[in-house]
Amino acid sequence: MLTVGTRGSALALHQANIVGELLAARHPQLDVQVRVITSQGDLDKESPLTKIGGRGVFTSSLQRTLTLQQVDAAVHSSKDVPSLSAIGLALAAFPQREDARDVVVSRHGMGLAGLPPNPVVGTSSRRRAVQVQALRPDAQIIELRGNIDTRLQKAMAEPYDAVILAAAGLTRMGWIDRATELLPVNRFTPAPGQGALAVETREAPDPAFALVAQIDDPSVRQALEIERAFLRGIGGGCTTPLGAHAVVETCHGQRIARFFGMLARDDGSGLVRVYDEWPLERAVDAAFDTAGALVREVHPNRIFGAGTEEARQLKGMKVIVTGTDDLASRAATEVERRGGDPVPLRTIQILPPADLESLQDALAELQRGGFDHLVLTSRQGVGAVSSILKGLPAETVKIGAIGEATAAALRDLGIEPDVVAEDSRGEGMLAALERHVRPGERVLLPLSSRARRVLAEGLARRGADVTRVDAYETRLVTEPDPNVVSLVEKGEIDAVLLASPSAVRGFVAQLGTLLPVLSGATFVAIGRMTADVMEEHGLPVHAVPSEPGAEAMVIALVAGLWGASIDEGA
Repeated sequence: MLTVGTRGSALALHQANIVGELLAARHPQLDVQVRVITSQGDLDKESPLTKIGGRGVFTSSLQRTLTLQQVDAAVHSSKDVPSLSAIGLALAAFPQREDARDVVVSRHGMGLAGLPPNPVVGTSSRRRAVQVQALRPDAQIIELRGNIDTRLQKAMAEPYDAVILAAAGLTRMGWIDRATELLPVNRFTPAPGQGALAVETREAPDPAFALVAQIDDPSVRQALEIERAFLRGIGGGCTTPLGAHAVVETCHGQRIARFFGMLARDDGSGLVRVYDEWPLERAVDAAFDTAGALVREVHPNRIFGAGTEEARQLKGMKVIVTGTDDLASRAATEVERRGGDPVPLRTIQILPPADLESLQDALAELQRGGFDHLVLTSRQGVGAVSSILKGLPAETVKIGAIGEATAAALRDLGIEPDVVAEDSRGEGMLAALERHVRPGERVLLPLSSRARRVLAEGLARRGADVTRVDAYETRLVTEPDPNVVSLVEKGEIDAVLLASPSAVRGFVAQLGTLLPVLSGATFVAIGRMTADVMEEHGLPVHAVPSEPGAEAMVIALVAGLWGASIDEGA
């Protein structure tokens, strides 16, 4: 038996039955049971969506039942599914897509252009409202919520002159003949995923994933992955008016994606449309990059009263800052200086190494002149050896540092490093040391217990005698901070600064089940290695500073929101 969860509206039940029929056709012996799950959006049908959460308001309850193993699969309207998935869940199938366009339903039997002067138009969507007013600046928008049949009834009575609905819902219910205008995607761009069904399960190897994956339509998935990449790239919140529609087709023997996108500010101003065509194999990346370019052009966070002046660049934004206590403190100070509200999240704990004796022996040998080079890769590494640094024989021991933050920690102790690698990865330090370390020379590497082996193994291959020793232990903090969880659940987090690969893992361990609610946040990595780990965990990377550092992360966030013209010189 396979239990399928769905919302309880007539349209949602119809969509769940479509999925059940597709599964039954593939697996005739499979008993598919439909279970109704009430969402927050179903409980409150009066409040604007922006007031009751917005991000995942129609999907979070279903996702929770999946996580708790109360259902095996959940059927969603794809446009309701946030761009980030909860850890442990996967979109196993996009089995069907109807017409993705929006439609006008009017008691006057007219399209938008034919409505009387100063028409009253009902919709609960900021995207639809902005586009209606672009076509009919005289229109008055009234918040309209409720099931599709309720909205159709209201469309036929005062005060409404028209309502805007999705063509797909009307088609599935057999009511498309009630539409008085089908709005073209180039002038009225649909929501990402509009018209498509999505079936979510626990990720493989859960048995339901394998069953549901067999009803996936690859052509639908290709288009939706492009649209959802645009959504991820915007980092838009529940109030951000944005649209995306992709058409995948063959042209002169090549598979291409034709893409329509739109973005406006949260207050509805500054509407910009884009159209582009890409080879299918790079369309997902191109859609993500196009979204970033639009954010820098439109500045959708302007509703907060932010601006390019340094003290207002992050005004009204709550920004999660991670990293060691020192780094997070410096990042928080920079966020505040630029008008934001920092939200510290402790993701890692720095502890003494498990084998403290080995570290002490290595440092004693270093003091005796037993090493030609000391290479430090972090502020924590500097701290671990700081007690003996000033007594080192400078004429024989050369000191290398990864990144300016490590070099600054050495300079704080009055020590100028001989070599500083700009690239914060082990590969960067290896390249920087190439002209300085000769075969046979002894190199001491005091590292984190979790550090990669790239630097040690690279130096050894070049003939150096390398001693790697654990200088400190990095332990993930996996217990969620209740205050941060509360802010995330309310949809109040606007950006996340991730300061290391370990910070990414700690962040996901604490907030992984809440990632859908963070779909509207802007994510910044401190460096390329951290960005790689973010992508491994399904997190978007909206910005990476040109050089690592607490202040540099905040500058990268600002540049990602406002454009490269306002970085250090803002």
